[in-house]
Amino acid sequence: MDRLTSWIARLVFVFLYLPIAALIIYSFNSSEVSYRFDGFTLGWYAELFRDEMLLDSLRTSAVVGLIAALAATVIGFLTAFALVRFRVKGRAFFVGAILIPLIVPEIVLGVALLTVFSTANVPTGLLTLVLGHVVITLPLATLVLLGAMSSLDPSLSEAATDLGASPWVTFRRVLFPLLRPSILAAFLLSFTTSFSNIVISTFTAGVGTTTLPLRIYSTLRTGLTPELNALGTLLVVATLGVILVVGVSQMRRILAGPQSPGS
Repeated sequence: MDRLTSWIARLVFVFLYLPIAALIIYSFNSSEVSYRFDGFTLGWYAELFRDEMLLDSLRTSAVVGLIAALAATVIGFLTAFALVRFRVKGRAFFVGAILIPLIVPEIVLGVALLTVFSTANVPTGLLTLVLGHVVITLPLATLVLLGAMSSLDPSLSEAATDLGASPWVTFRRVLFPLLRPSILAAFLLSFTTSFSNIVISTFTAGVGTTTLPLRIYSTLRTGLTPELNALGTLLVVATLGVILVVGVSQMRRILAGPQSPGS
C-alpha cells in the first residue's frame, strides 16, 4: 500500500511539473513551431524584449497587481483587526458579505461591475481595472489575516498595555512582527490572483490598459509562439525567486528562535 501511495504521489508531481519543464525547454527552441525542437537558441528572449505591446501589458498587470494587492491587504487587515479585536454586531453577516465574491462566478461579478461603472459614467481604464481586482482579492486577503489574528493570544496585547505601551507601540513591537508572515502571504496571494485574472479584466479593462493574460489570450488565437514560452519561463523563474527569498527568510527566523528584548 505504501509503495502504491508513493507511485501515485510521483505521478501527481510529474503531472504538475512536466508542463512547466516543457515550457522552459521549448523557450529555447529555434523552431517557430512548438511541436518540433530544431535546436538551442536565445533569440526568442531577444524577441520578447523587443515586443513593446507585450511589455506594456506586463507593466500594466504588474502595476494593477501591486496596487490591488496593497489595497486588499490594507483593507483586509483593518477589517480582520476590527472583527477580531472588537465586539462587532452582525459579525457573521460581515464575514459572509466578504465571502460573496468567492462564491459568485467571476463572469457575474464582471457584468455587475461593468453595469455599475456604466451607470456611474466611469470610463473603463486603470481605475476600474484596479477596483475590479480589489473586489476579487479582498476576500482572500481578509480570510488569511482573519485566521492569523484569531490565532493570536489576546494576553500579549494586554501585557504590552499593562507595561505602559501605547496602542501604536503595541502594534509595531508586538502585533506586527507576529502578523508579518501572514501579511506577506495575503499580499502575495492577492498579487498572484490579480496578475493572473482574465475574467474580471475582460469587463473592466479599457483602451491602453490591456493586461498580460488578455494579451496572451488574444495572441493564442493566432497560435502559440516560442516568445510566449520565453515569457512564461521568466515568470516561472521570478516566482521561484520570490518563493526562495521568502522561504529562506522564514527559515532563518525559525532557526533564530525568539529574540530577547536586548538583542
